[in-house]
Amino acid sequence: MSYPSEHRDLQQGCESLETIPVSEIVSSWQSDFGIDVARLFEGVDELNLVRDADTGLIRFDPPIEGDAAFYQALRVFDWYHPASKEEFAAAAAWHQEGERVIDVGAGVGGFAAHVPRRLYCGLETDHIAANAALTKGLNVLAIDMTGYLASDGFQQAGLVTAFQVLEHIADPDAFLAELVQLAQPGGHVVVGVPDAMSYVADLPDFMLNAPPHHLTWWTEDVLESAMQRTGLHIKAVHRFAVEPWERQIWWMAKLARLARSERGPHFGRALRARKVAS
Repeated sequence: MSYPSEHRDLQQGCESLETIPVSEIVSSWQSDFGIDVARLFEGVDELNLVRDADTGLIRFDPPIEGDAAFYQALRVFDWYHPASKEEFAAAAAWHQEGERVIDVGAGVGGFAAHVPRRLYCGLETDHIAANAALTKGLNVLAIDMTGYLASDGFQQAGLVTAFQVLEHIADPDAFLAELVQLAQPGGHVVVGVPDAMSYVADLPDFMLNAPPHHLTWWTEDVLESAMQRTGLHIKAVHRFAVEPWERQIWWMAKLARLARSERGPHFGRALRARKVAS
């Protein structure tokens, strides 16, 4: 899913929080995960981490999205798509009998285990992940929301989900607007994102929280505001404890936090020794 994002003058409507040389981003992705992201940053020398004055959203400028090859490289790590998460069960509680389910950014279809399989439809832009789901008998289509909305097979659903997808999108308002189009009148939309105020903010030079992976950082208030702008009414907010697959990075963040009195900066060579130590 890719949406063009208007490049805004950082002096107009945005507070600059941090500037990161792209060379350091590329180096860290290579050393930490063995992934070469240089092609995605062609022509870009630096990234700015900014806070939008109008919405409060913290985002990277310019918003460099990962492509299918990038996400396929990440999926070789078992922890990247855990088979089950607490947010799956919480979302399934909103499902009404007989309602269709559309799961955006479905990956290999993990959420299908929590709702009736015959009513489940996943949308996934990574065709390898979609094919892996299909081999398990899951209805996961290798298509993005825009393509699905324009397709002959488009049908609205009573429950629309997007687990850990919004933070990867260059234009989140456009993404949320399309989620609403997928939902039938009176339906429910469930969106899960990492909390920018959680332990993640204490992880030094943490590439999973930077482009081309995460393009935006969300708090509860900012997410609620964004959803309300699309006409959604917030019915519930759920927070989840650290899950088994993330305990190692939770401890890394805890130890890294002991080494500094306050948060920031988040990225750069100066933090790599602390990253290795944690």
